[in-house]
Amino acid sequence: MAGAVLNDTMHREVPALPAASVIVIRDAPLEVLMLRRHEQSSFVPNAWVFPGGMAEAADRELAHGAELEAMKLAGVRETFEEAGIWLGRTPLDDAETKRRRLLNGELSFRELRQESPVDVEQLVWTSRWITPIGIPKRFDTWFFLAEVSRDVIASAEKVEAVEVLWIAPGEALAKQKARELQMVFPTIKNLEAIAQYDSASALLNARRGAIIEPILPVLVDGKPRLP
Repeated sequence: MAGAVLNDTMHREVPALPAASVIVIRDAPLEVLMLRRHEQSSFVPNAWVFPGGMAEAADRELAHGAELEAMKLAGVRETFEEAGIWLGRTPLDDAETKRRRLLNGELSFRELRQESPVDVEQLVWTSRWITPIGIPKRFDTWFFLAEVSRDVIASAEKVEAVEVLWIAPGEALAKQKARELQMVFPTIKNLEAIAQYDSASALLNARRGAIIEPILPVLVDGKPRLP
């Protein structure tokens, strides 16, 4: 019993690391981009998620300390790294080579932004989820919406993300319920929030300027639930 109490205390003290995720959407019909994480991943293996990852110090430097902009930039960078989609104003020349160089540390995100500037206003902040207390690996994830055209091609980087899928939010939820797609709680809840919309413009207009409060689920019988 003492060991269990000690482990629980350690878990409660684990900080939630700042992270950003981009819900990439496209129209006619409204679809969302999802990635399947590697089956040997240390965090939610095999789960279908949105592109995203931890914010880095360089993201904050580029944003000159502005937190919201830093999280948007982190989302832009992670979307390019994981899904091969560049959210800059113009396409990058030889994008796949630059993606690999970025992943290998041979090219900086700053250099990519100089080639094709990023308008962070196109990313609409839609939610913020914090991993429940009691889980040993926790994240404070800011979720953003970003629209792309249907001719944009997504590709998995084959390390963290091994498969990509464009899917209607309602269909994704149905497949999750049927246990055909494995998802974590915040992914499901974000899909539920956007499934009611028929178009990207309606969704973006509804969420633009929304007041975002952090959501911290609680664990009930080992499963996350809204408090």
